Amino acid sequence: MEELLKAFMRSAAQQVYIVTARSGAKYVAFTASSVTSISLNPPLMAVSIAKASRNHDPLINAEYFLISLLGLDGEEAARMMAEQADPHDKLERVGYTETRWGPILDVASGYLALRRYAIYDGGDHTIVLGEVVGGEAMGSDCPLVYHDRRYTSILGCSRKPR
Repeated sequence: MEELLKAFMRSAAQQVYIVTARSGAKYVAFTASSVTSISLNPPLMAVSIAKASRNHDPLINAEYFLISLLGLDGEEAARMMAEQADPHDKLERVGYTETRWGPILDVASGYLALRRYAIYDGGDHTIVLGEVVGGEAMGSDCPLVYHDRRYTSILGCSRKPR
């Protein structure tokens, strides 16, 4: 069933998200596909993270975390954030701005800052709910999408000048 689920999800085009956080001296930085809006009142988002990930414990211990969107010009950043490298090193290579909530990628085309709201067991993953406490919806005419193991975008989109 695991292979069936993987094959099914590969055929779904998904927006590319980057999740970042700072928990004390530890950083969190990873490319995520399991991100979804849960509620408008209160405004809640959910992120799923593998329990075996080096980002797991710092994320579930962080008071705040950020979810960033990338445009087509963020493909290199998405690839770096997907690496199994030190999260802070990845952030430094991509470029980020430190905020009161944690690090925001310089290439983000929008972000939400979230306060940890609840944590749930999800098999080999943990589901982290966050309440939106800030952010910016800058948008992108050409969002970065992941489909069938490759980065792509929506047909007919156009790049926005930065």
